[in-house]
Amino acid sequence: MKGFEANQRVRVKTENASPNRRVPEYVRGRTGVIVKVHGAVPNYEHDHPDNWGPLYSVLFDGRSPKEKIVVDLHEPWLELYE
Repeated sequence: MKGFEANQRVRVKTENASPNRRVPEYVRGRTGVIVKVHGAVPNYEHDHPDNWGPLYSVLFDGRSPKEKIVVDLHEPWLELYE
């Protein structure tokens, strides 16, 4: 994957993209905006050697216009939204 940049619009995949099942159900299939690129984050769990790719903070709209949600997601879970 090429990677994403801040301010890019992305969609969270609905299917399980990797062994990482830590993506909340409430953001699957939703679109958001990359607000921070964390890059590669080491995996300190010895029983989970998979590389999940770079980590991004993604901003989503909440239930009201004033509510916003930020979720940290790994690259395999995201696709560019155009």
